[in-house]
Amino acid sequence: MSDNKHGPRIFVSHAHADGEYVKKFVTSILVRGAALHARDIFYSSAADMGVSSGEPLMDRVHREASGSALIIAMVTPTYQARPVCVAELGAAWARDVLFPVLAPGMDRSELEGVLPGLLIKQADDSAVLEELSDRIRELGFEFQSTSFGEGKAEWKSELRKGLVPAPLKAPPSADDMQRLEEELKSTEELLDKKNDELTKLKDRYAKLKKAKTEAAIQEADLPADEYERFAALRDTVATALRKLSTVVAEAVWHEAAGQEMRTPERYNFPDRCDDIETENKQGRLIVDEDDNTVRPNLHFPAVKQAYKAVADLRAYLTVGERSESFEDWFESTYETPMDLAKQACWDAVI
Repeated sequence: MSDNKHGPRIFVSHAHADGEYVKKFVTSILVRGAALHARDIFYSSAADMGVSSGEPLMDRVHREASGSALIIAMVTPTYQARPVCVAELGAAWARDVLFPVLAPGMDRSELEGVLPGLLIKQADDSAVLEELSDRIRELGFEFQSTSFGEGKAEWKSELRKGLVPAPLKAPPSADDMQRLEEELKSTEELLDKKNDELTKLKDRYAKLKKAKTEAAIQEADLPADEYERFAALRDTVATALRKLSTVVAEAVWHEAAGQEMRTPERYNFPDRCDDIETENKQGRLIVDEDDNTVRPNLHFPAVKQAYKAVADLRAYLTVGERSESFEDWFESTYETPMDLAKQACWDAVI
């Protein structure tokens, strides 16, 4: 039975999106026309005819749909697209208390479910509205024909003014779907990238937490991926060498490569000799006056840092220590054997 203790209840089944359209129907046809009170109507979009604050909506709707003596289904395009509305309609049809009213402008070809097999007419049809008034009277409600006529006139006037149900949102176009797929793919790729970064950060954190020596700390700071670690070591070398003059950087490479660097003939390379002499006076280079060999002074922090960076990179680029695929990639990319002690390799990489 209905929650209404005063007599039979009329349930207005509708889509929430059609609220304004249905509200006009309720106020014009049911309230003004049939002189019904709020207690006689269950209409979930109205505070005084629907569900109280804090009350479970679906439980109340189910009880009302199961116990109401008449269910007026305000059939619109949106109504048919709402599973809850379709369920209410089916329950009313099964109990033989259904009174469907088709939105003006809708065609029978648009009907779905049990509706195509029913006699259903549009909400602006006077005969349908009069039939509804008879159904309401059969429930024991009394009202004047003149009042119902006034309510019907008011309702039809609202329709003529342009009152319509909410338009059914069109399904996404092929372009919309393609754009959405592209956004989804881009988001997934970004998410994968961020997950990779998160994994690397967690791994680095774990290594740093365990690190006890300077070497272990440096190892933890380097990427685990072979290609990324090479890039990190190469960038460290480039950064360190930018702090040094050209001749000091050359001396650092010669020292790390295990090769000798000598002062050239001044007649042929006066500028280079001047640069070496300047750095020798500054102390960043050590020149042996007997054999003209030039070496970096590793007591200078910037020189020592650069030497260590070059030595680390050279050690990393050891044939047999790297994967075969990395070695192939290196030689293909730099067009030189993977040996930083060779001038061609040094020039290509740095």
